[in-house]
Amino acid sequence: MADSHLRIGLWISGVVVFFICALGLVAPFVTYVPEDAVDYARRLQGPSWSHLLGTDAHGRDVATRILKGTEAFFFPGILAATLATVIGGLAGALAGYSRGIVRGGVTGAMQLIDTLPSLVFIILVCTIFKPSIYLIAVVAGVLFIPAIATLIQRRVEALASEDYILAHLAHGFRPTRILLYHILWLQCRPLLLRQATYVFGYVLFVETALSYLGDYGVQEPSPSWGNMIAQARGDALVSVWHWMTPGVAIIITIAAFLSFGNLLARKDEVETR
Repeated sequence: MADSHLRIGLWISGVVVFFICALGLVAPFVTYVPEDAVDYARRLQGPSWSHLLGTDAHGRDVATRILKGTEAFFFPGILAATLATVIGGLAGALAGYSRGIVRGGVTGAMQLIDTLPSLVFIILVCTIFKPSIYLIAVVAGVLFIPAIATLIQRRVEALASEDYILAHLAHGFRPTRILLYHILWLQCRPLLLRQATYVFGYVLFVETALSYLGDYGVQEPSPSWGNMIAQARGDALVSVWHWMTPGVAIIITIAAFLSFGNLLARKDEVETR
């Protein structure tokens, strides 16, 4: 029964993740000029065959803006997840497998980064430098490194004394191969996968929140799910439908990525036992 629930949950969340990834990959190739999309003659229309999700207060097609809005977080989210998992995984593996000054240096650096308040630090960086979603993604990825490194370090420390690891060392396997392949890849892959989806979901949350606030995120008329909600909520004539559409998209996307990462990691853990 548990396996069937795992498969069903993995299938449902996987379909949503695949759909969002498809939108993110297709969106850059869709031509969209925000100024040309404005048509007040068709403003605030409901869903129809010509406008599947209706139009907003400026007569712009909501479905097209939802599609183009994925550009604001998709590739930045992948960048942040890759940065955090690669550096965090390597740092954690190094701290867990080494001793002395190397371990102390890595641990100290992780503790230093971990003291930074995430959202406040992102806003501070955007205040000092020119706001950019890729800047936000890089900072978010760096801030997640200590959490991932700590998890990997504990896992590596627990595995370093296992009999099969000691046997590999006795048979002349290089410590680098043992650490990167036998420990980090084979044993820590579920942890890294789960954390990667967390980072992606966090980037989506931060991007939409900052775009909703309007100062540091994606600015109108460029579409973002966050500024779509802000624009809809700021117009008294807008119905619930027009701000609920991007809001539901945010909730479903974050929930699907987190669920998919958790379930896929759990499946991987079960298969490697």
